[in-house]
Amino acid sequence: MTIVRATRQLPAGLWALLCAGLLVPSLIWVAEDRTVWPWDQAWYGEVSADLWFWMGHSLRRWVGELADGLSLKPPGVVWLGQLFVPLRHIFGSVEVSLLVSILVTQFVLLAILFRIGRRLSMGSSLAAVAGVTLAAGTSLFAGLSHQFFAEPLQAAAVAWVYYVAIEAPGWSSLRILAQLALAMVVGVLAKADTPLYCVLPCLYAAGLIWRKKLSRAEFSACWKSHGFRVQAVLLGLLTVATAIWYYRNVRAVWQHIRDASSDAVALNYGSRDTWMHKLVQWWGLLYDSFLSPYLGWVFLAVLAGAGLFGILRLRQRREKARIEPVSILSALQILLLLWVLSTTITLEPRFLFAILPSMAIMFMQLCAFLPVRLLAAVVVACGAQWAAVNAESLAITGRLSHQSQWLVTPEFDRSHYDDLTRVVSLTSNASERYDIVAVESPWMNANTAAFFAAKNRLQTGVRSYYTSLGYAESDFGAAMRRIEEFRPRYVITVAEPFQAGLPGFLNVVSLPVLYDLRSDDRFSQVPFASHSGVLVFRFKNGFPAGAAAGSGF
Repeated sequence: MTIVRATRQLPAGLWALLCAGLLVPSLIWVAEDRTVWPWDQAWYGEVSADLWFWMGHSLRRWVGELADGLSLKPPGVVWLGQLFVPLRHIFGSVEVSLLVSILVTQFVLLAILFRIGRRLSMGSSLAAVAGVTLAAGTSLFAGLSHQFFAEPLQAAAVAWVYYVAIEAPGWSSLRILAQLALAMVVGVLAKADTPLYCVLPCLYAAGLIWRKKLSRAEFSACWKSHGFRVQAVLLGLLTVATAIWYYRNVRAVWQHIRDASSDAVALNYGSRDTWMHKLVQWWGLLYDSFLSPYLGWVFLAVLAGAGLFGILRLRQRREKARIEPVSILSALQILLLLWVLSTTITLEPRFLFAILPSMAIMFMQLCAFLPVRLLAAVVVACGAQWAAVNAESLAITGRLSHQSQWLVTPEFDRSHYDDLTRVVSLTSNASERYDIVAVESPWMNANTAAFFAAKNRLQTGVRSYYTSLGYAESDFGAAMRRIEEFRPRYVITVAEPFQAGLPGFLNVVSLPVLYDLRSDDRFSQVPFASHSGVLVFRFKNGFPAGAAAGSGF
């Protein structure tokens, strides 16, 4: 029996159109959405807007913002995002411009996976097409294409490491070193835990560097290449910037990792359980994020087909089945990550996204053993998954039976967006004095207000500042003392009916503070028409020295 292989290459540039075409539904989603970004995304957006503002106004302040704008989380997504802020004049808003940076990052991820797929299948473009269609058709990929998070940049860096590992046998040791170092620097700029997602291919590539040995003659030959010199300069600049940032913030980053994974704070986002039970939970999240509704069956069919045709090839004494070491490392890497994640408290599907390159590589390796006709059927099946996921995302069809929680439809109602814009405009001042947002809802909190203030400065030059009552503050007295310490001009909250259903652990004191603001004659409610229940209180004469804000002490 003759096994026909798909060796025909896609025409030059057509693979790029494929990768871009797979992202068109996400671009439509981004253009239509009017969601107010919550907490972390708003913080990323705020720092991105501030970076762009200072880039054009003060080099000293810009460098300071690069170093300290984010302290708990690596700044890769905002360092990249700042370059897209000026596109607001084209796309109409800062949010759309920043999400375009995410779509560009997702395009890079798909492009790298395509190149890996062709390498795995000895030049077969069809196997690579199947791999990128599978990746783009996962519900977590589509969902995170609509959110301003660091995970897409992390996944692109992980895919880059895999690409280096698979090409390393044919590269010089210096080229491997330069590419691997660049990929890892980008990875740790995206998220501090990136090495966990690519430790095995990284070690494999490092082992090849050791075997090939570095030499002065090789360095001299490489240095004559303009491309290598550009890489070396870029690597040097990024490495220095990354090292400085981590030197200044490593303690805060490490504390945040501990809080988010194993501290009591993490119990608000997960639970303590046995390792086996946590593994089952993480497997369920992985299935919903990557394999539901159809890809699980596609994966099983491809696995069975690859096994069958691999056996037939051996019986016919054809060439040996070629399995790249990186494919085996991908499987081991997934097992390693599931083991590590199962030791933590938090259950967050976003943490799985950087596993996607490993899954796509395994899938494309299996596809490399299939004949053309079956491989074409696999591409069609992956395309059906991609269509179903994006149709649900754009609210064309109903919700899928199982999907990632991050796959949401666009928000067409812009009432929250307009109310927050007006609140920030009302409370805007150039005093650099903090106002307080005394509620924690996804659309009304200190982070979202600060983001809107940073956007407002791009137009007016005036920057307002906002803070909260304290993260998950549960002590009413402490919350009121915080108001006293900051001495704000305004306190912003929402009416009682609009606080129903908000995250309870974040809003323990929100209602008591609201009642106190209403009863204290030093506060006056500012007239503010709102369909979202927004309430704005202003201090009549400010705080006298030593006075307590409110009557709850």
